Amino acid sequence: MAVHKALRAGARPYEDCTGVETIGIDETSRKGHGRITVVADLTERNVTNVTPGRDSTTAKRFADDFMALDGDPDRVRPVTCDMGPGFARGIRGRLPNAAKTIDGFHVVKHANEAVDKVRKAEAGENGLLKRTKCLWPGNESNLTDPQPEVRRDPAKRRSKTARACGMRERLQDIHADSANRTEAEAGSKALRSWMMHSRPEPMKALAGQFRRHWQDILAYFGHRRANAILEGLNGIIRHVKTRSRGFRNMDCFSTMIYLTCGKLGLNTATA
Repeated sequence: MAVHKALRAGARPYEDCTGVETIGIDETSRKGHGRITVVADLTERNVTNVTPGRDSTTAKRFADDFMALDGDPDRVRPVTCDMGPGFARGIRGRLPNAAKTIDGFHVVKHANEAVDKVRKAEAGENGLLKRTKCLWPGNESNLTDPQPEVRRDPAKRRSKTARACGMRERLQDIHADSANRTEAEAGSKALRSWMMHSRPEPMKALAGQFRRHWQDILAYFGHRRANAILEGLNGIIRHVKTRSRGFRNMDCFSTMIYLTCGKLGLNTATA
């Protein structure tokens, strides 16, 4: 507790956000206490802000803290995040010059969730798809024997789930292989048309979600900024939660995030 108070009251004000222009926003959780938003400087690869919630008010709390640490909201340009509407409203209201970007990680994550919805619905009427959840996420090259052979079974390849998986794989190819935004847009339009005319309803819903966030998804291909750094930091945060077996309050949890994923050390607090 003494370390926590020293860091919050003494060390954190020494953090300097001058010149920060590219940030990523993502969420994590504290068991039993809701969602937590984590903001990172994608250039320096460290956490700059931790705040409870994941709605438009989180952007206000971040902006206030950011300015207190000599950050300039007007200088922030690319902001990578997921498709949550709360983040979008907050970014528009607090980061006036920012270009919201939905990175490939979150786009593919939504596609994986849609594929699994197709699998669950189809498994009720197609016994071949029962207990096959591990076969469909990710690429076939990442599967271990005998999973690739099972996935290539002709009966399974004719399923709605396999068709949805093919759409997800095409989405990954677009993000991996498109040389520029124009090429990515052409491929994405063709894929969206395929989804809209497909039978699996979750893929149609995903196409609609892509349409609503179209410009933000395509913005990724202009600068290739991704939230992979934040996903790595979230892995560290999950490890911290596991080792601690829980935190008494939000302040203690955020303090440990700043210590492990920020750029402050205990020497700053005790100098």
